Amino acid sequence: MSRPSSPSTASDDDGFGAVFEEPADFRPATPPPTVKSYKRRKCGGLLDQVGPDSVEVGLVSGHPLWGHILYPAAIAMARFLELHAATLLHGPAGMGKGKGKAVLELGAGGGLPGLTAALEGAGNVVISDFPDASLVRNLEQNVALNVTALDSPDVADACAKGFTWGTAPSALLEPLSTDSSRKFDLILLSDLVFNHSQHAALLASCLSCLAPRSPSSPSSPLSSSTAPPSSSSTAADPAQPPVDLSRPDTLRTPAVLCFFSHHRPWLAQADVGILDLARQAGWACEKVWEDPEAGPAFPEDGGDLAVRSTVHGWMFTRSE
Repeated sequence: MSRPSSPSTASDDDGFGAVFEEPADFRPATPPPTVKSYKRRKCGGLLDQVGPDSVEVGLVSGHPLWGHILYPAAIAMARFLELHAATLLHGPAGMGKGKGKAVLELGAGGGLPGLTAALEGAGNVVISDFPDASLVRNLEQNVALNVTALDSPDVADACAKGFTWGTAPSALLEPLSTDSSRKFDLILLSDLVFNHSQHAALLASCLSCLAPRSPSSPSSPLSSSTAPPSSSSTAADPAQPPVDLSRPDTLRTPAVLCFFSHHRPWLAQADVGILDLARQAGWACEKVWEDPEAGPAFPEDGGDLAVRSTVHGWMFTRSE
């Protein structure tokens, strides 16, 4: 992910290329690689948590695509997936390898949402970012440490891939199965809307990778096979937090989750341009999350702190 520009910039850059051309003295000293620990929460219907209590998210050192930041939007999306794992991640046959749903994360950075999906019951998870060697290698290490090392049938088959938005998705779809028609049930977009010039390419990749809605699916978003367990089985689970705006009757897959913050408040309208493009392309867009106390990704930056500290979450679905 690219570093948000300053207010003196008329707009965002025209793509990824320009971010590699900054003067050598433009940035502070390059920070070393880091590991951020995300504490998991037992909720969403899982009576026994699979794996450790935390996800260890390795982050690359200072990078032109800013993959060394664990963004508040990624943390919010991980929380949302934990809360709604039974609906968004578990399949009709249950959770884990060969049972749960297929999940794709685009522009993953450290990959926290994708890693969370893999641990919370998805069947297949592909975590992708721009095909830069250091970014992809870091994702591979995160998958190996947090998912593969568990060697459990209750976690997903997971892998990391390099991918450029808007290009042919064959490399992303290949890990799913020998069935060339299979696509992803859920696509995760965490803090990607800042790059306005890439909105169309990002949505094109979502459209090419997302499974169509099954003609046999009931009109209600939740079927008996994917609905959360009854209240008696989840009595110990926390109540839906006020930041979660989702309605159980509208949560369903296939879907795209798009969570973001406005790092540059003066370009907030351009950030949400992705919603206009999605609607024009036939997607239904519903807000499912808003946390005004998530905190800013870049505390030292200018602009309204309240705006920069809020995470917004949207769900995109299609009728066909």
